[in-house]
Amino acid sequence: MPATEKILWVVGYNSLDAFHDLAMNAGVTGVAIRTDNNLVKAIPKFHNSGLKVFGWRWPSANRDPAMTQAAKAASLLKDEGMDGYFVDPEGEKGKHWDWDQPGLENLAGDFCAEVKEAAPGKRFGVTSHFKAHKVFPNLPWQPFLEAADVLLPQSYWRVAGGNVFKGNPAQNYRLGIKHWTDAGGNPARIVPMAGEIALTTAAKISEYAAEAAIQGRTELHFYTSTPVVTPSVWQAIAAA
Repeated sequence: MPATEKILWVVGYNSLDAFHDLAMNAGVTGVAIRTDNNLVKAIPKFHNSGLKVFGWRWPSANRDPAMTQAAKAASLLKDEGMDGYFVDPEGEKGKHWDWDQPGLENLAGDFCAEVKEAAPGKRFGVTSHFKAHKVFPNLPWQPFLEAADVLLPQSYWRVAGGNVFKGNPAQNYRLGIKHWTDAGGNPARIVPMAGEIALTTAAKISEYAAEAAIQGRTELHFYTSTPVVTPSVWQAIAAA
């Protein structure tokens, strides 16, 4: 089953023009740009080339800054034509973005409502660790999973610290579906992500795409664009 959507994620870029050209050459259908970049400038540039633009961010777990970030996402969706937004609740003890703690259900629900109500019908997704509650047991999974229309487990097989689990893209893809289903996610909405593409090979990208087809998923997500991604990996993404 061929992919109909391919989304290239980026944390930041030195040149919007260069990132635009890279995305076009990679054959993606959309980009996910962290919202501390200039989305107001990026949105029309990609739209003029027929590519969708999604914003994403790991928000603060403190109410005022979290809702400020939600309001920014809402404005980009409503006023600037952004196509959707992916929220990335993470857990890291002692950090302001640590969502892996009790009592954050109401904040999670308010964050999701602020974004979704700004642009009904536009895409809203959630991404986090592929093992979900197995890694972040106190994260308020339910409000995020219920609000999102696409669930994006980070089924990476290699990160800076080495292989994730056994470094097997297909296995981690399946585990992402299992763990997010176990956490309460609708399996029909689960689309595991590939990453980190700066640390992988073309063969592994092909394994990821093949498993997506086996699982009946026609949407692929690649995290994240950096200057050190090899040409062969870009070619594999274009061919996926």
